[in-house]
Amino acid sequence: MRTIPLTAILLVTVPAAADDKARATIEKAILAQGGPDKVAKLRSMRIKAEGKTDLIPGQPGAAFTIEDVWQMPDKYRTSATFTVMGMKVTQSQVLDGDKGWAEVNGQVTDVPTEVSAEIREQKYAEDLDRLGFLKDVDKELSVVEDAQVNGKPAVGVRVKAKGHRDVTLYFDKATGLLAKRAHPVLDAASGKEVMQEVVFADYADQAGVKHYKTITVFRDGKKVIEAKVTEVEFLDKVDPKLFAKP
Repeated sequence: MRTIPLTAILLVTVPAAADDKARATIEKAILAQGGPDKVAKLRSMRIKAEGKTDLIPGQPGAAFTIEDVWQMPDKYRTSATFTVMGMKVTQSQVLDGDKGWAEVNGQVTDVPTEVSAEIREQKYAEDLDRLGFLKDVDKELSVVEDAQVNGKPAVGVRVKAKGHRDVTLYFDKATGLLAKRAHPVLDAASGKEVMQEVVFADYADQAGVKHYKTITVFRDGKKVIEAKVTEVEFLDKVDPKLFAKP
């Protein structure tokens, strides 16, 4: 009888075990947020936040408000209001299927291909926050080294998918809730990829769903956004006019 080397057995079993642990972590997170039916509400919703950012050139600590509306899988609108050199600026960026457009203080333009691609990539990462990807055959899940998030231990799950940058989600070990998302983004100022970490905290019940109330964003370890969620609304249907180009 031919024996199989132990190293060969390990090569076969370790990835499978890691994947099982990753899936179990996501399943725990779904239950922590309210269960599959409640978490499904995250697919179409509106969220509004206000805070301060260092991402506006020459305007450290600039105050802003932002409102995002999305209908997964391919409709997304983000609108922000902030002040630059004493002038109020209102800006929107929209994805509607394979189309993209932007509006700044009432002026509408098509979004350049490279900008649209980056918006889509960031939307892809954000969509993973909704935890609805366990049945997606195009995604490979694996566990990564545990980390400390907000001073608490967190379990890490890396999500790989062809055509996308890797995204790592960290879940609080005690509560099971999403604590951090980490992935590369294209920095507009430098034109280079930087590591972005988005930290979620202060979860509260919202129509049966646990939802974060504060967001802190770091780029290459430097805090660049600090925001508080002021409104959350789950939508049965999103008005198509929100995504249609004027």
